[in-house]
Amino acid sequence: MEPVQSDRAARKKKANRLWKMFVPLAGVTATLGMFAVIFFGYDVAKGKVSPCDSIFQETSVGMTTKIKFLKAEGELKLGRDKVAELSERAQMAALGLKTCCVVLDAGRIDPEQFLSCKAKARNYDTQVESIVAKVRAAAAGAGAPAPALNAEFEAAVATSRDLNQSVVKISREQQLQSLQTAAANKVAVSATEAEPNDDALNANVLTLARVARASVGIAKDVDVFTFATPTDHRDWIRIELKNLSTTLEPNIELMDSAKASLGSVRNITPGGDLVYEFVATPSTTYSFRVSSYYGAATGVYAISATPAKAYDSFEPNETVLTAKRVTQGVPVMAKIMDKEDVDYFVVEAAGVAERKLSLVITNNSTTLRPAATVYDAGKTEIASTRNTTAGGDLQLDFQSRPGPVYVRISDYYTAGAGAYTLTVKPQ
Repeated sequence: MEPVQSDRAARKKKANRLWKMFVPLAGVTATLGMFAVIFFGYDVAKGKVSPCDSIFQETSVGMTTKIKFLKAEGELKLGRDKVAELSERAQMAALGLKTCCVVLDAGRIDPEQFLSCKAKARNYDTQVESIVAKVRAAAAGAGAPAPALNAEFEAAVATSRDLNQSVVKISREQQLQSLQTAAANKVAVSATEAEPNDDALNANVLTLARVARASVGIAKDVDVFTFATPTDHRDWIRIELKNLSTTLEPNIELMDSAKASLGSVRNITPGGDLVYEFVATPSTTYSFRVSSYYGAATGVYAISATPAKAYDSFEPNETVLTAKRVTQGVPVMAKIMDKEDVDYFVVEAAGVAERKLSLVITNNSTTLRPAATVYDAGKTEIASTRNTTAGGDLQLDFQSRPGPVYVRISDYYTAGAGAYTLTVKPQ
């Protein structure tokens, strides 16, 4: 029995020794496997880089290797400045080829132009490689003469310039083509929106005071609407969004006739309504964008733009040339509609050479801080006063020369608004 036991012990000992050898080997194998996975993952990730970025990287790396040799070995034969220019032009060639790729959408828009760019970049790379070969030959004693190197250098520079000019030309052509295809397509709507209406060129035209049904149909969808204001009066316009969903967090951005933003409002409550009110100038086209404030939610809504007709019966009378006539001694009711509003009135002469008059403002609001200025027939200021108390009244006594008298009413701080009664009467 002892020989059998000894044989088993020997086999067990040998197995343990082999296991101890296998463990490190397994660790090495696992490590190699991990590196393989990392490398493969990098290779896959690299494949996901945009084609134009890949072209730039490959072109840049290939040229950089040649330029490094020239910096190390070629400066004595070619000159430091020329080596530096070749290096700069190598990067320009790589960037130019990438630009060409992007502008031509990786060759899908115009493959022939894209191939032309690639050929010129490849030609520059070949010329730099030829310079490297001649520098190596000179370093080995074969002796490339300086004139030959200079000729190679000038040819490479010319190729680089040709590539750059081609890229500039292609970029300009594509920009002009893009401008030509950006045609406006504005559609009048009164019941439901008409897609596409995602930008100012394709806005839906709203009729004032009419309600249109619309929707933010997908994430980051934008609806653009436009409307024209009435011809005569400055007025408050009320843009009102009634949410017909429980999801949309509405955002409204207003733009002027030049498509510049005038401001925005939002309601971050899903399903919330929204109102944007502003004073619009007459005969002006405005537009506004409706979207989800956070860009992810969708929903149906009803939209309208309605004039408030908040102006008084004397409008428009914002200048002395549009001053409205009032009768001496007869009270008139008017209103400063907003902080930028002013009212001009004219009191005609009553057949007398000079007059002593009193201007009386009775405040019909709790917000207006009335200011009054009086001008003579020559539109020269002759008197003024104000009351800086919100809701306060005022009286201004003055003497006028022959002819009509002009009166200007406003909010003193250009901050408030409100209704008032004006009376110009003899003292």
